[in-house]
Amino acid sequence: MTTPLTRPFAALAGLAVVCLASVAYSQVPAPATPPPAQAPVPAPAQAPAPPQSPTTVTTVETEFQPTTPEEKAVTARVVEFAKAYETGDAKALSALYTDDAVIVDPDGFETKGKEAIAAMYEEAFAGSGGLKLEAHIDAIRFLTPDVARVEGRSRLAGPAGDAADYGRYSGLLVRKGDAWIMAELREYPAVAEDVEPYERLKDLEWMVGEWVNEGAHDKVSAEIKWAENRSYLIRNYSVELDGEKKSSGTMFIGWDPQTGQIKSWLFDSEGGRGEGVWLRTSDNEWVVKAQGVLRNGLPTSATQIHTILNKDSVKTDSIDRILGGQFADDVLDIVMVRKAPAPAAAPATGGDATKAK
Repeated sequence: MTTPLTRPFAALAGLAVVCLASVAYSQVPAPATPPPAQAPVPAPAQAPAPPQSPTTVTTVETEFQPTTPEEKAVTARVVEFAKAYETGDAKALSALYTDDAVIVDPDGFETKGKEAIAAMYEEAFAGSGGLKLEAHIDAIRFLTPDVARVEGRSRLAGPAGDAADYGRYSGLLVRKGDAWIMAELREYPAVAEDVEPYERLKDLEWMVGEWVNEGAHDKVSAEIKWAENRSYLIRNYSVELDGEKKSSGTMFIGWDPQTGQIKSWLFDSEGGRGEGVWLRTSDNEWVVKAQGVLRNGLPTSATQIHTILNKDSVKTDSIDRILGGQFADDVLDIVMVRKAPAPAAAPATGGDATKAK
């Protein structure tokens, strides 16, 4: 098994091929014929939202504030390690270890010596690139004036910020002259409860807000908010199509610890239900694979592609649609826009109150 701080692991590649899903056309039936060009029929799709800034900056957070020169020097070394890892610089990484350093991965596999460590990193980086590493320092303890133990957590994600994996680490650093050098690095799987639900879902925080798509004969609105403790995202939507019965539904988006994926569960007002699996494919695109069942028991499925146009608008395409066991036409170029907040009411003035008397 490969690990976040030692070798980029195969689990990332496995997760990356899973389609991340915003579930809508798959659970709620839509007309089989294409909508008129002047007024495309929107579907109750997951209302995407503004783009988030590309996460290209190495993150090192501390649960404590380093105060002494020694603590600051050890923290700086962790920052240097994270930067070298993200750039895929095996030579720079191996230079941070002592000649007889040891790395132990979560399965107990050991890599000994600077040369072997350098070869391990070179092999790992040859098959991957652009990984994003977040290192969190929980504690630094000095066993002697020249030996320090660093403990913390890590989060490793793919180039697009997807397929995140979490772990814990313990590093033993020794002081050689003015520099702190890694003598031992041990990694452990993160305990499930150590990772807050928000940490799993924060890449979807851009969805929070109110969204609308209004045409001449139709209206789709959606409100997305956090559940308590930011454990889930909750999406409530309403759809009004000309000549058809109004429909609505509720979707929950969260981390599925059993499958290790972001998933969504939808329940519509007609008694249909569905679920989807989510994958972020780039900084401005999310893909959703969804499947469900209508209230009459017939299956539905679709693939949705959400392209973020700017901070207040997103285009959705729904393709490969099957409704009630029948192939349906693609629905393309549905644009949802962020709903402007209601203007604040003007406060009553004292002069008006006096005149009222």
